[in-house]
Amino acid sequence: MRILESLLRGFSPFRPMKDVSRGTREERIAAHRYNRRRRAELTGCMRRWTFVLAAAAVLTEWFDALSGMESHAEAPAGVFVYLAAACAMLLACGLCVLLVTAYVYVYLTSHDG
Repeated sequence: MRILESLLRGFSPFRPMKDVSRGTREERIAAHRYNRRRRAELTGCMRRWTFVLAAAAVLTEWFDALSGMESHAEAPAGVFVYLAAACAMLLACGLCVLLVTAYVYVYLTSHDG
């Protein structure tokens, strides 16, 4: 359970951020300043996601090659096809997370609030 929590903490880009849509105007401004101070943590998270995406791309290619080696004309899809699809899905979702995180980092860097 602790391993899962630490993985979630390490790969969740917005966990250390505060919600700037709640509270009074002063509380929202304070939350935005807090997020600006903590924006450097987003680069570490983006770095971790980049390594995960690279591994997912390599695994997708590897499982796809393995599924091509075992494919026959009338054989059902093997386990390697499903593994390649799962890695490709991780790659697509992880790319979305990486792009949103990069956008938030650029926004927090360029807007004083």
